[in-house]
Amino acid sequence: MRLFTILPENFFSILASKNKDIYAEALLVLYHSLQTDELAIKKSDFIRTLRDKYRDIILALDVSEEEENSEEDSDDFKSEDLPAKAALVVRRLEECGWIDVEIDSNTFEEYLALPSYTILFLTLLDELTSEDSGEYISLVHATYTELKSEDEERDEFLYATLIRAYESTRKLKTELVTLGHSIRIFQNRLGRVFSTNSILADYFDQYKSRVSDRYYHPLKTFDSVAKFKRPIIAILQNWLRDEEVRSQLVMQSLMWTRNINRVEAEKDIIAKINYICDMYDTLDEMIEQIDNKHQEYTKASASKILYLNNSDKTVKGHLDNIFKHYAEMAQNDENMRPLISGIREAINMSHQGYITPDSVGLPILRKYKVEGSALEIYDFEDISEMLMEGFLDGTRNTFTDKRIFEFMELAFANEHELQIEDIPLPDFDAFILLILASIKTSDEKCFYEIESHEGHTINYGYRLPKLTFIRKELEA
Repeated sequence: MRLFTILPENFFSILASKNKDIYAEALLVLYHSLQTDELAIKKSDFIRTLRDKYRDIILALDVSEEEENSEEDSDDFKSEDLPAKAALVVRRLEECGWIDVEIDSNTFEEYLALPSYTILFLTLLDELTSEDSGEYISLVHATYTELKSEDEERDEFLYATLIRAYESTRKLKTELVTLGHSIRIFQNRLGRVFSTNSILADYFDQYKSRVSDRYYHPLKTFDSVAKFKRPIIAILQNWLRDEEVRSQLVMQSLMWTRNINRVEAEKDIIAKINYICDMYDTLDEMIEQIDNKHQEYTKASASKILYLNNSDKTVKGHLDNIFKHYAEMAQNDENMRPLISGIREAINMSHQGYITPDSVGLPILRKYKVEGSALEIYDFEDISEMLMEGFLDGTRNTFTDKRIFEFMELAFANEHELQIEDIPLPDFDAFILLILASIKTSDEKCFYEIESHEGHTINYGYRLPKLTFIRKELEA
């Protein structure tokens, strides 16, 4: 089915207009109203909320823009006051198919009715704009728990449990693909960042909180695929081999679907079980690729921080700075003329010679100009990448796991807990070791855990997140 057989033709027009920021806020208000009054959203209450809480935003509405895009002629377009503009926003939402207006036949009160596709889009907008990263939803452990419980009971919900396991497996694959692409996005963005603070903000404020802690860490610890995949596959394969279970699944499938015969139902059940088993067999390879990307991004971030903080005053260092600023300006599509002019003014080229007593009387020698080949113009971006790769290759093995854990052992001394502000950072190498130590908690050799707190702290001039390092208890 085509998209615009479901959605109105001008559905996205309000988000592409000059007033798109105003409509985006109005849609978020509509979403929160939906959470409060799920089945009865009064039009007058919605307009009053826009008018009272978002006065400055609504007053900024460009009425002329909406008059051009609207199919109707109304007095709302001719008024610049707040109530009229708030009503105009609601009118445009109705024209573009985001809402319908329903009139109560008893009270003649107007209520907003939201199509199903509008609720889906409102939920997506709220997730995109929400600062809360949300809690991790266990998919692997939940699948194993439901299958194990149903395998013991084998009641009338056997087929429903299989369907939930199938949908959870599909969602798990989507989550892993999303995780892999998210890491690649941050890794690609690293090449366009040219300041230490920006790299730290991307890693700790964005990547670690929204990607690593939310998806990557659970999949490597309590919701591990490697831990639960064998029991899941074993239960499903037993169901396939057990004629009684297969017959029970087929009967329940016919009751649930009501539109397929016994042979088609059995084929569908076998296909779903095989999909789950095959998917769990291939997930290890996908997770290994994600592990490699995660490690590459972590090492590249640390190496680039080290590179940006090493100020080389030699000619090579000055050339590195020139190439770095050139790459930054090229990335932002800035005018290169000031940079090239500055290079010409800073570099003075001269030709040295000398005069002898015979210089005045020497005969004139006529020479013919010989056509030569043009000098090759080098790509500064390639040179910048070559210098970066050479530097990263030289520093890749500097900070090993052994050195990181020795640094933390020295910081802990004999203490059980350690605050991040108590860790000495006498030089920049210690700062890099601290960054790497904070992301090593999922390593099997790591002897400590980390608790995160709100806020930041200052240590040796560095602005750091509030963390508490706790030594793990030794197992008896």
